[in-house]
Amino acid sequence: MTGTNEAEQQVQTNRHLLPQIVKPKLYKLQLEPELEFPEQNGAQGKQDLKFQGKANIELEIISSTKCVTLHALDLEIKEAAVEVNNSKLIKAENISYDKEQQTATILFPETLLPTQKVAIQLDYTGTLNDQMVGFYRSSYKGSNGETRYMATTQFEPTDARRAFPCWDEPAIKAVFEITLIVPADRDCLSNMIAVSEHINESGKKVVQFQRTPIMSTYLLAFIVGEFDHIEDKTEQGIMVRVYTLKGSSELGRFALQVAVKTLTFFAEFFDIAYPLPKMDLVAIPDFAAGAMENWGCVTFRETALLIDPANSSTVARSRVAEVVAHELAHQWFGNLVTMEWWTHLWLNEGFATWAADLAVDHLFPSWGTWLQFVSSTFSAALRLDSLESSHPIEVEVKKAGDVNEIFDAISYCKGASVIRMLANYLSLESFQKGLQVYLKKFSYKNAATDDLWKVLEEVSGKPVFSMMSLWTRQTGYPVIQVKQNQDNQWLFEQTRFLSSGFTEQTTENATLWIIPIGAISSSKPTETRYFLLKGKKEEMNDVFGKEEDWFKLNSNQSGVYRVNYPLSLWEKLRKPVQECILSSTDRLGLSMDSFALCRAGMMPTTSALDMMASFENETDYNCWVDLISNFDSLHSVFGKTDESRYLMERFFCHILRNIAQQLGWNAAEGEEHSVSLLRPKVLRAMVDYKDANTLSIARQLFEQYIHNKDNVVADLRGVVMAAAVSSGGQKEFDQVKHLFETATLNEEKVRCLQTLGMTPQVSLMKEALEWGWQHVRYQDYIYLVSSIGSNPKGAELIWEYLKEHWNALYERYGKGNFMLTSFIRACTAQMTTQMEADQVEAFYRTKHVEGCERTIRQCVERIRVSAKWFERDEKATKEWLQRYVKDHNC
Repeated sequence: MTGTNEAEQQVQTNRHLLPQIVKPKLYKLQLEPELEFPEQNGAQGKQDLKFQGKANIELEIISSTKCVTLHALDLEIKEAAVEVNNSKLIKAENISYDKEQQTATILFPETLLPTQKVAIQLDYTGTLNDQMVGFYRSSYKGSNGETRYMATTQFEPTDARRAFPCWDEPAIKAVFEITLIVPADRDCLSNMIAVSEHINESGKKVVQFQRTPIMSTYLLAFIVGEFDHIEDKTEQGIMVRVYTLKGSSELGRFALQVAVKTLTFFAEFFDIAYPLPKMDLVAIPDFAAGAMENWGCVTFRETALLIDPANSSTVARSRVAEVVAHELAHQWFGNLVTMEWWTHLWLNEGFATWAADLAVDHLFPSWGTWLQFVSSTFSAALRLDSLESSHPIEVEVKKAGDVNEIFDAISYCKGASVIRMLANYLSLESFQKGLQVYLKKFSYKNAATDDLWKVLEEVSGKPVFSMMSLWTRQTGYPVIQVKQNQDNQWLFEQTRFLSSGFTEQTTENATLWIIPIGAISSSKPTETRYFLLKGKKEEMNDVFGKEEDWFKLNSNQSGVYRVNYPLSLWEKLRKPVQECILSSTDRLGLSMDSFALCRAGMMPTTSALDMMASFENETDYNCWVDLISNFDSLHSVFGKTDESRYLMERFFCHILRNIAQQLGWNAAEGEEHSVSLLRPKVLRAMVDYKDANTLSIARQLFEQYIHNKDNVVADLRGVVMAAAVSSGGQKEFDQVKHLFETATLNEEKVRCLQTLGMTPQVSLMKEALEWGWQHVRYQDYIYLVSSIGSNPKGAELIWEYLKEHWNALYERYGKGNFMLTSFIRACTAQMTTQMEADQVEAFYRTKHVEGCERTIRQCVERIRVSAKWFERDEKATKEWLQRYVKDHNC
């Protein structure tokens, strides 16, 4: 069949893929964006800017057809024609649009044949929107303080179709040639270097860029703005530049240093040279994600790229290093070798997450990056994947609207965690060799998860495919139940871990994994023994004899699973925690597991509190990250009365006091990176839990900061702001708001937003929300909402606010942008009752929530888990706290 019916039939057959009858080979794109609103409108910013586009796309005709179907969204194709055999021009007979499928179908009066050389020519217009997707506008201040606009792109996952008609699927790769027509005073950037530049008859600058390698549409980038830059070269001679707004280029110095060293590291580690002639890193004022790995032209939020040595915190430096390394890892994993479909998104994001830490650890060996991996990446993966509403690493994606929801902790964090587990199992050297073979085999092509497993199995000689397929295709992860039989022999049994406490019990529905287990014990606490748990249950007497006082599974937390021991063994494990016989990673693992198990009802909360109390003398940053997170959860769930809150806050402050006193308020010269991270973490917790002495000192420092910012180091500014706002009133609120309005560094603005929601006055929270909607960048408004959402006194307000403003939020953030799900999570963060879960379900049942369905289910499930936890353990928890506070005179 040919013509429209043929295209319609093929789209219907597989609704998420375009008909495979025509494919692009070369896109020649010309774009001319408007960058100023017409003065006569008198309503600047009220309407959208436009752009003009021309596309000449060389096609491969696979099957004879009269129509061409391709992706187009928010575009108007004004004229369409095909040039056949470099001579004959055939104009389109009809252009139709399918809004649901985001496609345009162009019908021609003559049949296009596989034997012909065909190029389709399209004239179109589009919207330079303000929603941070597709080809969009970002605003900044000019030299005279006036609002100026730049044009930039964000195409991942499915928004190249907003900038030009295209085959917007990762497996349909092509070559791109970009031409930009812009005002003469603007700079132009794209994936490749500019090869020509001239001024046309209209006085505009015309910039043409070198052709790209064959690549996917979502990796294309073109940017028009006013920039300064700094530059350096790698050992291989690759030019690396960091672009910023005018006057800010030196803020990119740290990122430039990281980028140059990271490109060199990856080229050596993967044994493949970086294949493009340059690498640009570009700071964009309005940007929804943290960064985007466009090949050769990576775009960033300013906070993910820029560091001010005098005003940036230690945590900001850590984040910039990690984000830069993550995006540069994508130049190989994702760009050179691309997933064949979004089901395999984790091949991009999981690997980049793991490889980023590999690079940062290489560049900054004293930072303890892999330990931070456990407290952040690994921990986030296990939290989300403990829900029944989680999803497999390889998740079926059927349409464009489903893709954004899987840019989550499963694709990124669990993906990275199973990679780390596999690398430890195979050895890093063997794993590295396998990656080199994989990348060389699939360079400039697409690959699926199975392709990687097959290569690693061939290289390592180990059963990678059978083991790892279970980890990527099944939802969840196991908990290993350690038991003793009647003969006092150790028995290990695996079941799926769920935060609801339900685990499969029957053979028919049991979820099983092949689990690589490392174990340490009291007789050899520094020597790890390895074995595989392959079945539902196995006896392990040959691993641990009866002479062992204690043993711990999942040495170094390298395996993606939890462990539940008999209560008697949990009690014995407190000693190696207290005396630091266990490594900090293993202490962290016991903290993580005990808390998760009590939340799930698999061990008493009082036993987890006993384990918490064992950390009174802890000094490791990552252990405290987990402990403070657990404190926050306990406070949220059990702090429903003044007495309960008081008891918990006294317990928390008592546990924190030793480390707070050791750290003090002043950094020692040359102190370790992790200590600089720990100080604000601990002091902020002491502020949150209302330690009187900490609050007093912090408030004094805030007054000094208001008079002279140099009086407080960047690491402590968030702490002193939090103390002032949380224990103050209108005066302190206005002071922090003024700090926001006068700050030039976006990192400082974010600090202010994260603090304003801590006010104890609901009226000020309302004021903040109204002010923020009008005056805070779209990308940053979530910081303010999250701040209020984490404030127990703001929980009801923020939920009512979301309900009242849902349509406006959906309009602003719901058009292909994955920020909307962050608002849903933030506005339900403090909910802990079954009634609240019912309310959330009832509200969203009546709303348009495309792209948010999975997030809503996950939020409801979290609320119900918390409600059951409270109902189950509230009485015993309160009694334990009463005894502890009394016995320790907290």
